[in-house]
Amino acid sequence: MMTGTGRVVAVCSSPNGGVPKYRRVEIEIGPYGVVGDYHAGPVNRHKKRGDPEPNTRQITIVAQEVLDDVNEQLGIQLEPGHLGENLTVVGLGDLSDLVPGDVLRVGTAVLEITAQNKPCSTVAVYHEQLVKELYGRRGVCAIVRQPGRVRPGDLVVLERGTR
Repeated sequence: MMTGTGRVVAVCSSPNGGVPKYRRVEIEIGPYGVVGDYHAGPVNRHKKRGDPEPNTRQITIVAQEVLDDVNEQLGIQLEPGHLGENLTVVGLGDLSDLVPGDVLRVGTAVLEITAQNKPCSTVAVYHEQLVKELYGRRGVCAIVRQPGRVRPGDLVVLERGTR
């Protein structure tokens, strides 16, 4: 099994949808996401029509390396939480190589990657080209495999699923 390590730069949440999410000293990750966060819960809040579907976007994770890169490219100043992520991490690259089934051990929580996170138009409030620049590297979505607490500075351990 391949592994890698990084660190948590920031933990963020918001009771409302949209961007930004706000930095916290610590977050509690419950069985369905960050306690008190808009996107936590067993049902996908993004699906507006039809039958409810399971929430595979309980947690979102973005790389600090991506924030730094788009800030430099576009001359803006994105900070952790501005892309709507719950966790900003450093040391694992841009996260574009993570696939469903990969696991992140973060603080005392365990998260399973479900998908790459597609950039949505809400982030265009920061720059008209931001959606385009983030394509393929807006981080990942995950579900909770083990609830826990996470703080900035916590170790992030990547465990690759079977490929």
